[in-house]
Amino acid sequence: MKIELSTMCFRRGEILAKIKRCRDFIESQGFEFGIQLHNSITKDLYNEIKGLKVPFTIHAPVFSDYVINLAHDDFQTALEGFQNTAQIMNTLKSTVVLFHGFFMTSRPIKNDPDNYNKVLRDVIDNKYRLNDTRVMDPKFLETEEFKKYQRTVKTHMKQLRERYPSYTMCLENDFPGIGNGNQTPAHMAYLECPVWLDTGHLWTSAIVNKFDFYEGLESICKNGQVVGVHLNTNKTPHNWNYEYPDGDTHSHFSREYDMDMDKIICILKRNRITHYTIEIINGDIKDVKFFVETYQSVCQ
Repeated sequence: MKIELSTMCFRRGEILAKIKRCRDFIESQGFEFGIQLHNSITKDLYNEIKGLKVPFTIHAPVFSDYVINLAHDDFQTALEGFQNTAQIMNTLKSTVVLFHGFFMTSRPIKNDPDNYNKVLRDVIDNKYRLNDTRVMDPKFLETEEFKKYQRTVKTHMKQLRERYPSYTMCLENDFPGIGNGNQTPAHMAYLECPVWLDTGHLWTSAIVNKFDFYEGLESICKNGQVVGVHLNTNKTPHNWNYEYPDGDTHSHFSREYDMDMDKIICILKRNRITHYTIEIINGDIKDVKFFVETYQSVCQ
């Protein structure tokens, strides 16, 4: 089993010392350690860690001006968004890549994670908003317009995987924000491609789209397409009012919120998921120990 740290964990502090502490503990428990480059990574951070003798996976796009949008009418445009990531993968000898690839627009979307909400507001039609929030109105997921985008994404993902047959290419499920089209278990199943499952995004999607989160998580795992999982505690409550900062909090592991981490980890373990990324803002050794100790104790 592999346990990775996302570079989202490395926002401050002594990065190499944190990596060593986490790696030593993970390996002492008999698991493989790795690092996942998040698309927010800076060149300074990349240069600091690229020489480490660890396996890397990539949350694309990396060092690209624009995101990869498979919903764009022109496949070549989507393909160009992947070029810089492919170069980084070659440098790091990485073969696993994941990304959000379903945005309901053909306008270019800047790769600017620090201003993500503003970026989407600038390019996504306001008609998709739920009550003038950053959340997408679920009614648009039933329209022919959505289904047309969905068919395009499915076709382009197939073409992209055929273009790079030596890579394991995954689509990550989306936070239910404006214009995001890969939100529910049914959406993921329709696309018929490898999945990188983000439990925090699925949590919020279940609230907005009104399905049972734990049943949805189970169904995705049983689909057989899950390559890896992003883990964090999403502090968003069941009665969320769609206001920021709740929604996609990427918080330290905790048992103090509505999200039941023990139950989530049990479902993942029971379904033999073997690749986990701790995707927590400034995640640390406490988060690593929380996950490992919970994994070892649940579902006995």
